[in-house]
Amino acid sequence: MSAPTWAALRSEFPTLANWTYLDVARKTVAPRCQERAMQEYCRDVYENAGADAWSAVNVAETRAVMAWLLGAKPSEIAFTKNTTEGLNIAAHGFALEPGDNIVLTNLEHVANVWVWKHWEQKGVEIRFARHLDGRLPLEAFLEKMDGRTRVVSTAYVTYGNGYRVNLPELGRVCRERGVRLVVDGVQAAGILAAPLNELGADIISIGGHKGLFGLTGSGLVYCREELVNQLRTDFVKQPAAAEPAARAHVVSQFDYVRTAHRFEGGNPNFLGIRVLRHGAGFIQSIGLKHIEQRVRALTTTCLKLLKAAGLKSLTPHAWEERAQIVNVLVPNAAQLMERLKEKHRVVTNVKDDALRLSMSFFNNEEDLERAMHALRRELAAKSAPARSLRAAGSALDVGPD
Repeated sequence: MSAPTWAALRSEFPTLANWTYLDVARKTVAPRCQERAMQEYCRDVYENAGADAWSAVNVAETRAVMAWLLGAKPSEIAFTKNTTEGLNIAAHGFALEPGDNIVLTNLEHVANVWVWKHWEQKGVEIRFARHLDGRLPLEAFLEKMDGRTRVVSTAYVTYGNGYRVNLPELGRVCRERGVRLVVDGVQAAGILAAPLNELGADIISIGGHKGLFGLTGSGLVYCREELVNQLRTDFVKQPAAAEPAARAHVVSQFDYVRTAHRFEGGNPNFLGIRVLRHGAGFIQSIGLKHIEQRVRALTTTCLKLLKAAGLKSLTPHAWEERAQIVNVLVPNAAQLMERLKEKHRVVTNVKDDALRLSMSFFNNEEDLERAMHALRRELAAKSAPARSLRAAGSALDVGPD
């Protein structure tokens, strides 16, 4: 596949004509393919009474498209509302006993803590692997794991400073010890090219509203095929071995079979799934490897600009330890975020008391330079009154009587 023309792809995002958008780790701005998907859906409802818009066949075909894009089997993909729902399926799917323990990390989004807390009332201990200067190397997990560890759950890419956990390495250790590995994969999907089935995880949950260019309220969960039948589920119907897998979501939405589809209940989000499919087609036309290379180049430029400006970041410099997120250590980060948006039309975010810049392939070097100029200007303006007060104090200080 030939290298994309990034400037041409940028025109697919109308928001960028008005804003410098560096907040894709929260929500992506919509490409035009998202608009076309919604118009297509509405048109079919108006003209054909939803014959195509509410088609179970389209759901099955979208499942195959998403599986191909992300590196999984269709039977390993279930559609969900968001990352939290997928993590919740995992957090209620295992048979744990008093005295067992679950290892999380102290860099998790709160959603990947809440879903596990119910186990504490049943005598299961929750432990937290502690980061080392913003990093979560294998040693941080091993320090908390022992013979009673049953589950490890971690973000693939942490939401704060963007540290990328070495999942294949952690997955290998978990498999050797018979431990299940559950992953919050939302910050990596659509950004990193590694296939899901090569990461060593048992379950990976992904919201659709970030790198996959989907709507909020849509997402998916990957469950390794060998594990699908072992997870508990409270949904409509337990799997029936006699039913062929090909029937799932083709004949009826209630054909729960021995595939990850058994984690779905009731009507699927037909519109959200349609948008995900269009987003997947858009990503496929560019190539995930090209996207990863572009994000690598942009984040490297961002880190260099920060260094030149004398600003500090807890985001690792090695590409293997980061993805699309770069954080900046600044005073009063929340106020600075608001000033950047209101005065400079630069959209960022604040996580863990640091300013967070996050970018995708649709950004360019001018976006980063514009953001850096605005950032330096606001920091200088904020420090000027303090310097003036110090100078005034010195002028009034005439020494002891």
